[in-house]
Amino acid sequence: MVYEFSRWLKIEFNYTKMKRLNLICFCLFILGQISLFAEIVWTGANGADIFDEDNWDLSNSLVEVIDPNFSIDDDVIIKDATVEIPQVTGQQRFQVGSGYTITVDNSEIKLVGGSNDGIGGAVGSRLPQGPEGPVLDIKNGSFVELFFIVNGVQVNVDGTSEVIFGGGGNPVNLSLIDLKEGAVLGFKNETIEAFNSEHLGKLTIDGEVAEEEINYSISLSDEGVTTIIVGTDGDPEDDVILSFETDETSVESGDSVNLTWVVSEEIISLTLDDGSGPIEVDFDPVDFDGELNVTLTETTTFTLSGVNALDVEEQAVLKVIVSSDQATGIYWVGTEGFDLFDEANWDLTKSSVEIIDPNVSIEDDVYIVDATVEIPQLPAQQRFQVASGNTITIDNSIVRLTGGSNDGIGGPPGSRLPGGPEGPTMNIINGSSYESYFIVNGVQMNVDATSTAVFGGPGNPVNISEINLEPGSTLTFLKETIEAFNSEHLSKVYIGGVPAEEGVNYTIESDGAEGCTITTISDEALKITNIVRDEEGNVIIEWNGKPGSFYAVDVSYTLEEDSWEELIDSVTNEALDDTFAHEAERIYYRIREQE
Repeated sequence: MVYEFSRWLKIEFNYTKMKRLNLICFCLFILGQISLFAEIVWTGANGADIFDEDNWDLSNSLVEVIDPNFSIDDDVIIKDATVEIPQVTGQQRFQVGSGYTITVDNSEIKLVGGSNDGIGGAVGSRLPQGPEGPVLDIKNGSFVELFFIVNGVQVNVDGTSEVIFGGGGNPVNLSLIDLKEGAVLGFKNETIEAFNSEHLGKLTIDGEVAEEEINYSISLSDEGVTTIIVGTDGDPEDDVILSFETDETSVESGDSVNLTWVVSEEIISLTLDDGSGPIEVDFDPVDFDGELNVTLTETTTFTLSGVNALDVEEQAVLKVIVSSDQATGIYWVGTEGFDLFDEANWDLTKSSVEIIDPNVSIEDDVYIVDATVEIPQLPAQQRFQVASGNTITIDNSIVRLTGGSNDGIGGPPGSRLPGGPEGPTMNIINGSSYESYFIVNGVQMNVDATSTAVFGGPGNPVNISEINLEPGSTLTFLKETIEAFNSEHLSKVYIGGVPAEEGVNYTIESDGAEGCTITTISDEALKITNIVRDEEGNVIIEWNGKPGSFYAVDVSYTLEEDSWEELIDSVTNEALDDTFAHEAERIYYRIREQE
């Protein structure tokens, strides 16, 4: 498959066996359920393939096909069964529509044939900010293995069941997981450090914030699987590292820290890794404790790994910040949890700031990097206040409301935009997810193409402040209708630095209740994003079409200038070809925007 991007977008698709192909534009008609109990039910009548319609009873549903990346708009039941997710072309998903539930009851779902596929919701669904995708309930001794989940999936695992992810990078993508007491969660290709930085903020334990050694334990299994088990009582024989601490969490370059540890009596091997490779470290043979003084010149993450006589391995991780690596400002460290207003969660050593109190200005820049932070409910309605001219940077992080909070972030009284004087700037970047009830007093919020922002409040949640969205980002109001957004907030929103204009640089959709979501229109060049050939020889072409725009699809067998022939016009972002190239060894497609 060859992609060429110039004035025309071209694709070369090679065939070993050709069929007659015809290009068809599909329209999706969404129909209401005809039964309050409509669902599709697994039967396994034709094997174990999750994508084979013959393995499903569709008689009580409007669903007719089970294809990768096509939404099943109904509940899904898998009970007392073994189901396989095979390797399909590209990386695809068993997709279920928003608001529906996938129930896995006393069953096993497993990857086969080197599959790198998973389960997901419709494109545009996301958690925690919404709109939500499907719910995946795993219960009654079930075991579920997926490469990933994506697009707003809420996974609930009961105390008898287990879910494991095979993918690396971001296998829990725009989704959340809740584990009950006794549940097990595993990652085959995520280290403990990667879990802590990428996924800890997406996990809750029986609805509560996940806290290591408080309501869950984490370890590396003999098979190299990072394993999270709800509850910390466990088998005492599995305890390897009892504690791992540092006397300082933040130092200047050239300063030393004292690392200390206590290990179990059954330990036979202990190593410490500062990122340059593991080295053997000692422990007292009587008290089973040890220490090491280390001089630091850069921020360092230490991993202590121990193995006991039963061949149980355990790791403990801590991070020491070298403040000379950082600009002047206050830095989130999360030492005491997730509370935004707790000074113990901040490194103030590079700043003159001494207190973090609601409605009291922080006269310095603020950095939240690779973290999960919560805005708790406070008496009345208050704000995390940053002084005019300073910057709040939220980088690869989650900021979220908790405990029914109606609080937010703002500048000092008297600051206002657009009139001035300006308040602080807030930059939300690198895949961050931001949620507050409001912003107020001259905040200039900038959301990059990889990030999202959510406001929970009604009335005027963007209060004398402004927002700039880079193409690719989304903005959600949980309690503002489309009409309210248009009348109250449209003039405060910019897309790529220019005023927001519906249909030109953004689209807006209702959540069906009292909220709405603004999706920016990407400014990237027209390009084909996916092309696949199914088992019947049909070719599906997808491209990054813009809302409100129409495109034509052309075909050529030779790429000569006068050989292109129009197949279809007035399509938006997808075409299915099942007629052409019946005798061709190769065929080329191109997409062009129509005036």
